[in-house]
Amino acid sequence: MFIKNQTPYKGKLRLKFEKNPHYSSGANKLNKVHLNLGFTKLVSRLKINYVKTEDGFGQEIDPVKLELIQMYTDGKIGEHKFGPNNEHTLYNSFLSQDGTYIGSIEEAWWYFKNGMTVCDEYPRGVAIVWRTAYGYKTVLSGIDGVKGYYGYSHRGGNLFQIGDRLFDENYVPKKEDYPEEEWDGYVKKFTKTYQKGDEFDQEWLFLDGITSVIPFKRRGKKVIENLDDALQAAINMSKYLS
Repeated sequence: MFIKNQTPYKGKLRLKFEKNPHYSSGANKLNKVHLNLGFTKLVSRLKINYVKTEDGFGQEIDPVKLELIQMYTDGKIGEHKFGPNNEHTLYNSFLSQDGTYIGSIEEAWWYFKNGMTVCDEYPRGVAIVWRTAYGYKTVLSGIDGVKGYYGYSHRGGNLFQIGDRLFDENYVPKKEDYPEEEWDGYVKKFTKTYQKGDEFDQEWLFLDGITSVIPFKRRGKKVIENLDDALQAAINMSKYLS
């Protein structure tokens, strides 16, 4: 069975059955869930190779994937120093061109695989999403090539495009702000969810009201008319989730 390495690292892959595979432990990374059997899952895990560095040993990065990241994400991989007097260093960090820390090389590889590039206006928490596959934004350029802006944090994220709503965390949904069919759909979904929920779910639903069943990209009074609106919606989303 041929298993493709889905990570930006080099190492040895092995198959395992695990009930809760979504964890990382040092050099042990989840590669892919191949089969979900409910009570357990067949997964592949990668044991990352370590290589000698000037400071000791570090995780081995796939040079081909490193080149793809630096070619197509508008970001770079480097050292991120932090703490008093910059005494701490995160190696293989994903950085904007001006050095703003975005995340690890795993976030960088996620950007590449999803056709995303660094957003200079808000590099940590917002990405530009392109219509072209795997970040090949040179195939289409300008507005025609941009699909939208993705606002995110470690808690989740959402893509905002023209035609969506400009996300506002303080917005209280009103019937008159939505087409009748769309609003009626939310009312039916809320009622059904409330009836099926237990006491805890019903308490949470009661506090959030109909907002709880409205997608983030539909929470806001203003309709997104251009990419500037989409960017602001993504920034709002990122701040809300942070």
